[in-house]
Amino acid sequence: MTLWEDIYKLFFGKIEKDADFFMYNNVPIEEALAIATKRAKFYLLESISKLTSDCTPDIDFNNYDEVLEVFNIDLTNNEKDLLADLMKEKYFEKDMALLKAFQVKFTTKDLNIASPANERKTFIDMFKEISSENRVKIKRYASRDRITGKLKTIKYVDID
Repeated sequence: MTLWEDIYKLFFGKIEKDADFFMYNNVPIEEALAIATKRAKFYLLESISKLTSDCTPDIDFNNYDEVLEVFNIDLTNNEKDLLADLMKEKYFEKDMALLKAFQVKFTTKDLNIASPANERKTFIDMFKEISSENRVKIKRYASRDRITGKLKTIKYVDID
């Protein structure tokens, strides 16, 4: 069995510099962590869907108990890390949607700050890089044995 908490911790480590995820106004630290964990749960479920739709894993990632927040299988460290990486992408994907929804055409002079277009471009480039890296990680994961890490091979004698 693999606890979802193990994956949440990896995810939190990947976004620890993003104070917005962990900060909630006038909320005690324990409650803030509970809120962050609830949000992480949704990102994990979305990540499972992404992984299972983008490749055919050797195990059933949908074999879990959502109430107990546990996989009924033992995930490898690589699988845990892959899910945490996908959670990070899902997290930033939400900001991408907001960025597009609130894309307003103000000039730098209107806002009296540095160019917001540069900040948008930097964020979009970062998101594209995360997405691209995750696609490569999914392909690499799908092409290797989950336990040994060895490349899968096609057994031509099995092909009719």
